Amino acid sequence: MEVIVVAELLDSVELAVFERLIDVGKLLERRADRATREHIGLKYVQYEVLIRLRNAGGELRMTELANKVVSTPSGQTYQLAQLERAGLAERVIAPGDERGVLARITEKGRALLREVSQHQNDMIVEAVIAPLTREQVEAAHRILGALQLHLRGEETGGLIPASLRSPTSSEE
Repeated sequence: MEVIVVAELLDSVELAVFERLIDVGKLLERRADRATREHIGLKYVQYEVLIRLRNAGGELRMTELANKVVSTPSGQTYQLAQLERAGLAERVIAPGDERGVLARITEKGRALLREVSQHQNDMIVEAVIAPLTREQVEAAHRILGALQLHLRGEETGGLIPASLRSPTSSEE
């Protein structure tokens, strides 16, 4: 005899949390994409690749990069090819592993990130920070970090390497 397990239904708040996270994620991605296209002529996903490479010390294996930007390897290859054409990133053979490929940010890519940092900060403040209190920002950081850890296995985002932080900035 087969036992049928009935899943416990979500209450309305639990379901709303999921739906709101999906909705807010899509809205933020759309806004970020529009801002980067208008300001620097890149898709947000391409800008994110540059940020991930910079934050990783300048280079990552292609598979690791695809995981960090939540992309397929073929999608990541396409985005990196676009960045290569613009001179913002490059692909190189991994030292000691001729089958491994690294994505590397170029100096032109680093310069672009420095150039647009204030514009990106302004967009983030307007879209996410300004409507919230400091306590809500900190609570969101903790909550979203816990979800990232559960879903991805690590918390990412906003962790600017010490070598790139200005003396007056605080780690987010």
